[in-house]
Amino acid sequence: MKRSILSKLLVFLLLVLLSPATGLAREIAPIVSTDWLIANLKNPKLIILDVRRVEDYREGHIPGALSAFYGSWAYMKNGLFASLPEKDDIDDTIGYMGIGFGNWVVVTGCMDTPRLSYQSARVACTLQYAGIENVALLDGGMNKWIAEKKSMSKRIERRKPNHFKGKYSGEKFADKNYVKERLGKLILLDTREREFFTGEKKMDCVPKTGHIPGAFNMPTSCAFNEDKTFKTKEDLAAIVEAAAGKDRSAAIVTYCDIGQCCPTWSYLLTEVLGYTNVRLYEGAMQEWAQDADAPVTTNDKTPEPKKNGNH
Repeated sequence: MKRSILSKLLVFLLLVLLSPATGLAREIAPIVSTDWLIANLKNPKLIILDVRRVEDYREGHIPGALSAFYGSWAYMKNGLFASLPEKDDIDDTIGYMGIGFGNWVVVTGCMDTPRLSYQSARVACTLQYAGIENVALLDGGMNKWIAEKKSMSKRIERRKPNHFKGKYSGEKFADKNYVKERLGKLILLDTREREFFTGEKKMDCVPKTGHIPGAFNMPTSCAFNEDKTFKTKEDLAAIVEAAAGKDRSAAIVTYCDIGQCCPTWSYLLTEVLGYTNVRLYEGAMQEWAQDADAPVTTNDKTPEPKKNGNH
């Protein structure tokens, strides 16, 4: 009898301990295929956000997709090209799209250039910052959808707006002070192409060449195959572990030139590879290099991850 009561108690405690984790579980994969999207187009939970230019959206888009131009998610502010909007502005954008916490949101965009291909992840990270759990990226973006001759629509889609109030987590983004105060204690991942990391080339928007001291170079382009789909989980893990190590709880910050490229690795690190303490520095080198007290170096002891094709 005692053994039976003890067994029931253990089962109850196990259920209590596991219930929070179950509640936070994803309902959709972090990266979805075009075939998955076709199979789920009629699902009432699904919302597709097309972050391409409005004129591209009007020429043809995935049936049911909403136009959610990237410029609504990253503003020019205080001289920085891709600043995070204020929380009220993010709420207004999400509410205007009719998105709620129970929706499945798939973000897709143009993959014609590396910079355009990185925009979807920035939008996905912002949605997660606001508390939307079930966010996914369309593997290969609109380029793959069009190449496979999947159905297109020219209907301008709109959803009924709602009053959205985000459940914001400060753990998604890092500011300059967060990075400065933890130099030497963080794993810094510079996601720019190698020539900008080393200072061989200079971006017009960044006032100094070089990188933050101690950073490892892990170009965002390394995450993609030649057809602009993502590499396998195993290949992504090998790239990340060469620079950041295998400790999934390590404190990691990704950054780039203006905060547009680094969200891709931030998203992949957390959602695909299971790293639990990752932030992206959205002010990036554009902000860092404007601060006379923020150190910059061109010293390079970082192994270069291998890239495929023309990325």
